[in-house]
Amino acid sequence: MSKKRVLVWETLSTVSGGQKMTLQVLDMLKESCDFFCLIPGKGKLSDELDRRNIPYAFMGDQSMPAGIKGKQVIFRYVWLSLKNITRSLIRIARYNPDVLYAPGPAALPWSAICGMITGKAVIWHLHHVFLDGSTKKLLNVCARWKSVKKIIAVSKCVGEQINHSAAGRKSVILYNPVDAKKYASGNGDSFRRSLEGIFDLPRDEGMHRRIVIGHVALIQKTKRQDFVLDVVANLRNKGYDAIGVFPGEVREADYYDALKAKAINLGIDKEVLFLGRRNDIPDILKAIDILMIPSSFEGFPLAGLEAAAAGVPVVACNVAGAAEFVEVSGNGEVFSENSLEQACNAVLEVYENRDKYRQQSLSFAQSCSLETYATKIVQAFKSI
Repeated sequence: MSKKRVLVWETLSTVSGGQKMTLQVLDMLKESCDFFCLIPGKGKLSDELDRRNIPYAFMGDQSMPAGIKGKQVIFRYVWLSLKNITRSLIRIARYNPDVLYAPGPAALPWSAICGMITGKAVIWHLHHVFLDGSTKKLLNVCARWKSVKKIIAVSKCVGEQINHSAAGRKSVILYNPVDAKKYASGNGDSFRRSLEGIFDLPRDEGMHRRIVIGHVALIQKTKRQDFVLDVVANLRNKGYDAIGVFPGEVREADYYDALKAKAINLGIDKEVLFLGRRNDIPDILKAIDILMIPSSFEGFPLAGLEAAAAGVPVVACNVAGAAEFVEVSGNGEVFSENSLEQACNAVLEVYENRDKYRQQSLSFAQSCSLETYATKIVQAFKSI
């Protein structure tokens, strides 16, 4: 049987959570599908596609905020849409795909329009919590179109954003998978040895219990690294030897500078470490005690899944996909958004009971295996 030809629409050039998921899907479908990718430009994503021998075309800047706000942004979105739809139609005519696969948020309505014009089937893969009503209304309109054949959502809270009954019948919830073996085999000692001092800091007199708190995400405001700094400082004021570790590529340079300044102002610049982009996340997870997810805009946090596979408990904001992750995994506790006292209490609760959470996290990670997910995603594409 001939392979399906799938045009994949990604709107970022880097590889963060969403792009990791896209690459995993491509790997899972490679026996039954051939791919051509539309991406903004050269970067980590193009490097990964080169490694897989997957062809692609550069489309230029496609980045937009998840929410449409203000006339200026609306005008920019309309212009960006016209430009990218026109370029995409040319690529679709050349490649002649069977399916248009859109995991990038800006590409969701564009793919629906291109599908209507060309008669191609469209699959949406929703990863995001959208920030305002205008975006949700636009997606709910496009989701009803005949071109959109299937809507895959990474969590219930993400899927429920598409609430029109006709669109709902197309939807399926598939929690993201995790390579349990990869993250379970991390070497925390190796990571600790690679650092030049932070884990060897002498414990302050009167301090007890060193608690290493990790936050794995792009450095940008919505990920709330600033809140984790407050947690570290507050715990240290309470007498706990808290340390913060922040692996993640810098997306917003001004925010990164503000984080470093804040650490100095809080008096914890010697107790936190910003690592930048890393390829040893399994080792880092094994070196921390707790992973924090303070963002209220998570669809279903991949970092949480990776922590679960590593046996590391999570303390998360009680909003959207972060809260849903803790609920379905049993791997940790939640706190009310922006409540510093609740967050610190949750860290201490989880730290004291980390063996219990470790067992629950490992069990959940096994239920989210790559093999189980691969069967489901292959079936989703076959059904189109």
